Amino acid sequence: MGQYGSLIWIVVMVAMMYFLILRPQKKQQKERTTMMDSLKKGDRVVTIGGIHGIVRGIKEDRITLEIASEVYVHFSKSAIGSILRSESKASKLPEPEVLSDEGEDMADADYVIEQDQDADQEHR
Repeated sequence: MGQYGSLIWIVVMVAMMYFLILRPQKKQQKERTTMMDSLKKGDRVVTIGGIHGIVRGIKEDRITLEIASEVYVHFSKSAIGSILRSESKASKLPEPEVLSDEGEDMADADYVIEQDQDADQEHR
């Protein structure tokens, strides 16, 4: 039994690696492939870099996103991180509220400008 004991442990370790690492990875890859195949014009997406946009064109391995009014950017399909929702559904939803107050943002900007001016004067 001693000589088979080490072989049993090796088999158990390989089985654990399969169930804990390889199987979930294959499942994730299958879900990602399904997501990429379901991508269509008008979908709202987020890239892996965090850029939000609307799909305006799809080619073999490239996708065109509209990130602002009349601003188009080309990405590799693999750069798409997630699909939020289609544009037709999004147009029915209310616009999100702006969370920051512009007055506070400007005060912060003035503070940064003052810091930059102070730093310039120190370097002279």
